[in-house]
Amino acid sequence: MATLTDPPAGEEGFTLVELLVAITLSLVVLLATLQSFDVFTSNAAQQTRATDANDQVRRTMERVVNDLRGASVIVRASASDLVYRVPDALGYRTERVCVASDYLYGSSGVTVAAPAAAPTAACDTATKLAALKSTGSTAFTYDGAASSATPALVKNVGLTFGLDASGGGKTGSSTLQASAARRSASGLPITDDDLDAVCNAAGAFLSLSADVPNVGQMTVTYANDGGIAIGTPVGAGWQIPKGITNIVATVTDAAGVTKTIRKGVECSGT
Repeated sequence: MATLTDPPAGEEGFTLVELLVAITLSLVVLLATLQSFDVFTSNAAQQTRATDANDQVRRTMERVVNDLRGASVIVRASASDLVYRVPDALGYRTERVCVASDYLYGSSGVTVAAPAAAPTAACDTATKLAALKSTGSTAFTYDGAASSATPALVKNVGLTFGLDASGGGKTGSSTLQASAARRSASGLPITDDDLDAVCNAAGAFLSLSADVPNVGQMTVTYANDGGIAIGTPVGAGWQIPKGITNIVATVTDAAGVTKTIRKGVECSGT
């Protein structure tokens, strides 16, 4: 016979030990889940940083390659510091890509007249090009060498950007490479077609075409085939006396880079 102290049949509860065991197991499962989620989140964040850094460096490399293949003048060529200038609507745009404190940095500025010397200040660390540290493989090469004492004459530039993609307990790196053959390596990108000759009674008036980038920042001297200076400066051009048909023009820009071109002038001087 059942007494008042006996629990109803089928309504037995959990014991304290059973509750403690269940709570402990639940905590173990929760901690394992949180740990897995933390690892996943950390790996995803690191992957995002690596992707963003690679994209930023890739865009930088594309800009540098396009500039170097155009009308650029290199003013510093070292293994960890590349400085060059390109014509700009306002004058000259100076670009710098360098490595300092294990990071890749870049700077850009526009001046009306380009100074002849390279910047003397250390690598500008104001603008970081990548959130990841660079590896030891990051370097610039010039015609196959680590540096060049005559940057303006460099014909080929190699770019190697290595980024340390380690994180989330894993080690890794990514390397981006590119190269550029400079169109203006032998001097200014000017040909004899850029030298205009207008015949007049005294002979011919010579001047650089207005289509030449930064024509106002350039100077020109003229000589005959024998190297003897000829002509008289008149405004933005030179008056060449009649009877001279072969002209040797030496063009010099504000950065000190020169280009020698030959021009045949057919003016009777009448």
